[in-house]
Amino acid sequence: MKSIGRLKLGMKVGFMALALCLAASQGKARTYTGKFTLPFEARWGLAVLAPGDYTISMDLDTANTFNFMVVRGEGQTALILANVTDQKELSSHSQLTVVKTAAGYAVQSLEAGEAGLTLTYSVPQSKRDREAQELHAELTLPVSTVRE
Repeated sequence: MKSIGRLKLGMKVGFMALALCLAASQGKARTYTGKFTLPFEARWGLAVLAPGDYTISMDLDTANTFNFMVVRGEGQTALILANVTDQKELSSHSQLTVVKTAAGYAVQSLEAGEAGLTLTYSVPQSKRDREAQELHAELTLPVSTVRE
């Protein structure tokens, strides 16, 4: 049991190191960068984010290969894995879709209009989660693009 915990920790450290290396080497890469405010604690992939202000950055040159982004804020950095589920025309509309689960809130998708991508994230489903979702509609949080 301890070795599974160590493996998970090792994977998290490895992903964080990869994220930091990629963030440092972005140079001339096409990057999507956005900002949002989370009004409540929410799970996003394997990360649990506290309420507060966050930035998102994703290398668009590798978005269809690696499907991950870096989320920074409130004293933490998280590497979030995603599935690109839709490629659209570029727009100025970006938002996070958050759903209520039995355990709290979870990010279900990111529509990154300026990148022309919609990314979806795994949200655990149980009978209690389906009941919670029926009681609480999806919430959307605006994401503003950061111009560099």
